[in-house]
Amino acid sequence: MVPLCVDLDGTLCREDTLLVLLRRKPWLLAWLVRGRAVFKQRIARCVPIDPALLEYNDELLAFLRAEKAGGRELWLVTAADRTVAEKVAEHFDGLFAGVLASDGAVNLKGERKLRALEAKFPSGFDYAGNSAPDLPIWRRARNAIVVNAAPRVLRRARSLSNVSRVFR
Repeated sequence: MVPLCVDLDGTLCREDTLLVLLRRKPWLLAWLVRGRAVFKQRIARCVPIDPALLEYNDELLAFLRAEKAGGRELWLVTAADRTVAEKVAEHFDGLFAGVLASDGAVNLKGERKLRALEAKFPSGFDYAGNSAPDLPIWRRARNAIVVNAAPRVLRRARSLSNVSRVFR
């Protein structure tokens, strides 16, 4: 069984974790001039996040828990900084086998995320995501799981991939 890779922001978590952090210290936006990966890492280090306070997609979580119970390996794969992603993964106490995330050098989004997934899972993967930057990933995934996506994104995902599940 191929692993199921799950995006964080807008997919597992209903909100964007970077925006949650920036709301608390908006002046940190000035760090963006150093690049997205550095920006995300610095904010994650300066503004601790409590994953218990984030709003999650309960319907998706129930599906993920059922997949895990059936023996499926789940991975949290996100453009959020690794610090944030690891805290969220730990919050779910063993639900995720691992984390792939931005690391201060690489912003793991779109094509970069796709390359990381193909390197990590050369035999294939399924992918749950929600937005336009996920389109190249769905194109290469065995199955696409579309979560909380705009109608236009859902239509594009269906034209590029086998959409096996849709969560609103």
